[in-house]
Amino acid sequence: MKKKFTLVLLMLVALTATKMYAQDKGYKKFSIGIGAEGALPMGSFGTAYNIGAGATLRIAVALDEKSAITGTTGVMAFIPKSLSGVNSKAQLNIPFKLGYRYMLSDVIYGLGEAGFTNAKVYFPSTSSGSLASASSTEFTYSFGVGAKLGAFDPSIRYEGYSSSGFVALRLGFNF
Repeated sequence: MKKKFTLVLLMLVALTATKMYAQDKGYKKFSIGIGAEGALPMGSFGTAYNIGAGATLRIAVALDEKSAITGTTGVMAFIPKSLSGVNSKAQLNIPFKLGYRYMLSDVIYGLGEAGFTNAKVYFPSTSSGSLASASSTEFTYSFGVGAKLGAFDPSIRYEGYSSSGFVALRLGFNF
C-alpha cells in the first residue's frame, strides 16, 4: 500500500512541477468546497451495507486554467443490511486523498484521486453488551466526473478499496 501511495504522490509532484509555469491570472488559484454525499455500496461492500451518506471537504489548487491538484477528506457512514448471525451497527470511513482535476470543457471536469481510508466498524460487544469497534486502513482510489456551475459543484464518482467500493453522488459548494 505504501508503494502505491508513494508512486501516486510522486506523480502528482512531477505533474505540479511541470505546470508551475502558468502565468494567466484569469482563473481562481485556490478554492475550498464542502459537499453532502450519498453512496451506493458495490461488490462485497454492497453485500453488507445498504447505503451511505456523509460530508466532504475538498481543496483545489489551480495549476493553470484547466487543471488543479486536489485534496479531499471527510466522513462517510454506511448503514448495514440485516444479515443473519451478524449484528453490526455502522461503518464510518474517513478518507484522505490527493488528486488531479482536469477541465474537459468550460463546465465539465474529470477527477482522479488516491490515498487511504481509515474505516471503523461499530458492533455490540458480546461480553458487556456495550458498543465495540474495529478499525482498519486501506488504500483508496477514486475517479469521476463533475460540473463547475458557478459555486455549485455536483459530481459522481466510483471510490474503490482493495476488494470493494461504492458509487457516490456529491453535491458541493465552493468558496
